[in-house]
Amino acid sequence: MKSAGGGLAKFVVFDLIGSIVWFPAWWYTTGLRQLLQWVGRSLRYRVRAYGFSIWIKNFFVPMYGQYDISGRLISVLMRFVVLIGRSIALLVEAIIYLGAVFLWLVSPIAIILFLLLNGATLFSL
Repeated sequence: MKSAGGGLAKFVVFDLIGSIVWFPAWWYTTGLRQLLQWVGRSLRYRVRAYGFSIWIKNFFVPMYGQYDISGRLISVLMRFVVLIGRSIALLVEAIIYLGAVFLWLVSPIAIILFLLLNGATLFSL
């Protein structure tokens, strides 16, 4: 049976300090890979949710069965406007996801920098 002191020492040395040392490596390898996979899944979901393939497939099909020239022109124009709007929305979402990846990459460095700056001011008093 292990002693309580030995179990505590193992916890402090391997688990606590080891996880603190391993954290930056995990953040920029496994964590970043998982974040990028989540971003890819989210963008694929948004493309399916916006239904681009359906809108493109029915681009020249007249709306409401109006087969005259004005009905066809209005249908094509409306589908074009909808596709442009959905493309802009998807682009905005992709930019937001790109911002999240950028924050993921920069946040540990910024936190350490701010801790060092605040620590320097704290100990300079």
